[in-house]
Amino acid sequence: MSNHQALPARNTSEALRLFTLFSIIFLGSAGFFITIPSYVGLFLGTAEGMTDPSMTIEDRRQLFGLVMSAAPFISMLFTPFLARLSDSISRKFMMSFCLIIASIGFVMPVMAIAASSVILLFAGNMINSLGSASQPIAQAELANMAEGTRRARLMSLVGVVMTAAMSFGPALGSKLSAEFGISAPFYACLLIAIFNLFLLQFIPMSTKAVARENPLSLIAPLRRSRHGLIASLGLIFTCQFCWSLYFQSVSFILPEVFGHSVESSQYQWLMSTIGIVMIGSLLLLPSAMLKQWPLEKCLRTGLVIAASGMFVLTLCAEFWMHMVVLIPTIIAVAVLYPFYLTKLSVSASEKDQGWAMALASAAIGLAWTLSGYITAMMVNVALYLPLWIAGAGLFSALLLTKTKKSS
Repeated sequence: MSNHQALPARNTSEALRLFTLFSIIFLGSAGFFITIPSYVGLFLGTAEGMTDPSMTIEDRRQLFGLVMSAAPFISMLFTPFLARLSDSISRKFMMSFCLIIASIGFVMPVMAIAASSVILLFAGNMINSLGSASQPIAQAELANMAEGTRRARLMSLVGVVMTAAMSFGPALGSKLSAEFGISAPFYACLLIAIFNLFLLQFIPMSTKAVARENPLSLIAPLRRSRHGLIASLGLIFTCQFCWSLYFQSVSFILPEVFGHSVESSQYQWLMSTIGIVMIGSLLLLPSAMLKQWPLEKCLRTGLVIAASGMFVLTLCAEFWMHMVVLIPTIIAVAVLYPFYLTKLSVSASEKDQGWAMALASAAIGLAWTLSGYITAMMVNVALYLPLWIAGAGLFSALLLTKTKKSS
């Protein structure tokens, strides 16, 4: 009888543990993407008084780009250090600490809006980025919960959750801003952070991570790596950089080309479409494609479709045309994600898989940091310049797809 009673309790505990960890992972990405519409309104609009009305649109775009690029830069710079601290301190403590930091980072923009302070807004964005270090710590805990196919399934769900945050986050932020005011997305993220912090105290957690080789050592892993490691990292950076150019420039394209603001239902629909199509593509297509084609052909097919889509998007004069072209482009971008991570994994030795994924995270962070600032500068030159660069970059990435037959 006691065994029957213990089994449901164990299942409930594990379900709560999984929900909490995935919620923390979601917040790590959503904290950036949900607030994008608020930052667009604060810097590219004048209703909240955050920018001087006499500032030109070019200057406001550059200020917007500077603030948005700071978040992934700070995350890229400090997240590995904070994650390494969890190897010597309990993961629960470090995640709790990061969630508290993130909460402070969400409160500060609300104060900045009330005080019309760009400096306070900028500082809050950077502090929130430090708090996002809870995301990789939660991923490490998930990896310790299972082995084999179940671990792979959990890691796949991590990708789905992060994609959902990236895709649905701006649409949710846009809806919240339109219904409850420009501060609403920050309040929403604050509530999620506090909720996660509360749940975290009631779930079991590893005291320490598994001991590993010195994470500062680069020589030994590089010696063990196989041919194509650097090319794989270049491929990851290029694909993420090019997708980010579209994702961040669409906030400029929709108002100026189609007359739809970031608070409009059309913007919300576009972001929701990105999320639904990406998640469906990630769940259904990569395995089916790899059963039919070798990895190199899968990569090249995705790159050609994505690159072509970027160029065709610049020719769309109507919003419905933009959406029709965007769907196959999104599918290609989505399926490329597991393909280039697989290529990177093949290039690294079995002992250095964690190190390789850490490099991938750094490459992704660098891509979003650079594009966050450069996109605004490109738009000042020509509205569609980011998409032209993205298309050219994805075509050039074909040179990085060579994979040995043994792979």
